Amino acid sequence: MDLPVVLAIVFFCVFLLASAAIASLLVGRCLAALRRCCRPDDADDLEARRPRAVAAPHQLLMASSKPQQQEPRWLVWREVEALTGGFDEAAVVGRGGSSTVYLARLSGDDVAVKVHRWCGGGERRLRAFRQELDLLRRLRHPHIVKLIAYSDDHEEGGALVLEYLAGGTLADRLHGGASATTPLLPWAHRMRVVHDVACALEHLHDASSSGTGGAPPVVHGDVSASNVLLDGELGGGARLCDLGSACEGFSAAVAPTRAAVGSPGYADPFFLRTGIVSKKSDVYSFGVLLLEAVTGLPAAGAPGEENLAARVLPRIRAHGVAGLVDARLGDDGYDEEEAADVARIAVECAAPQPGLRPAMAQVRAAIAEKAARSIAKAEYHGHQHIQLSKLLELT
Repeated sequence: MDLPVVLAIVFFCVFLLASAAIASLLVGRCLAALRRCCRPDDADDLEARRPRAVAAPHQLLMASSKPQQQEPRWLVWREVEALTGGFDEAAVVGRGGSSTVYLARLSGDDVAVKVHRWCGGGERRLRAFRQELDLLRRLRHPHIVKLIAYSDDHEEGGALVLEYLAGGTLADRLHGGASATTPLLPWAHRMRVVHDVACALEHLHDASSSGTGGAPPVVHGDVSASNVLLDGELGGGARLCDLGSACEGFSAAVAPTRAAVGSPGYADPFFLRTGIVSKKSDVYSFGVLLLEAVTGLPAAGAPGEENLAARVLPRIRAHGVAGLVDARLGDDGYDEEEAADVARIAVECAAPQPGLRPAMAQVRAAIAEKAARSIAKAEYHGHQHIQLSKLLELT
């Protein structure tokens, strides 16, 4: 075969191979361009293909078991009148300085209708109502009373429709006299109640750091046994109520624009001397509440007598809790070591200077640790079956 023919054949084969390679490259480029046109932009595509974070098992459990929170209903005044039977005196279950509480039914459930009247108190009463309404609409906590509905369009008054707790107040159960309908509050139940109240106050004080969207801290301003509502079931939980005296946004001691008034026997002596209120004012009042739970005695003394804190704190500091525990419990009705520990916590809470008092987070953790067995016992009787290990995890 002639050399020119061979060279022509080789050249032709090389040409074919090169053409095939170029064609393959062009087809690949076209397909890539088509894919880019049919998909999201690069950032969106990267986000779409990025593996999603998988929640931890306890997070999944919490998310699946957390009930959906419903927004409180708004009622017109005639609906409030209908709920209360025209403000029937027979339905009254409680009275306060500027409010009356009626037992009613709403959507098949018992509710407490707290009716405020402006007459006689004017701007002060209206401001207290607005303060409580605003806080209850925003606050969600298992140990703060739940707002179900409200009415704020009447010129002479307003109403808060709250969850109803059939167990009455802590004051009723400690000082109202034991009977068949209101039996003596057992030691274990007392420990659960004070722990629940400590949880509620911790939530109020540390709202800005507890995942509530940067909400400012809240000083309750009127912590007392009368403002603690009890579940009707044996071993049931407690709810903190009455936020009408609350002060919002005070993370440290400041002079408020309006006085925060504590109930007799509970008011912080430092506040009474200086007019300065802080979260530590609530801590003092809670310390008095602990003394009530231990001794069974009311916070306010009889006319002419010292308050509970003034009578028993010096004795506890000097001699411990011996002889001070509620005698109605009997020698076997309480845990002596727990009583001594809780009394010591009360002494720390009621320190004369606010700076010496612990934060509510520390108080709650101390109660959870020192009274863990009693709290667990009360939860068990309330059919909650809490485990000691779970309770101690909170600390």
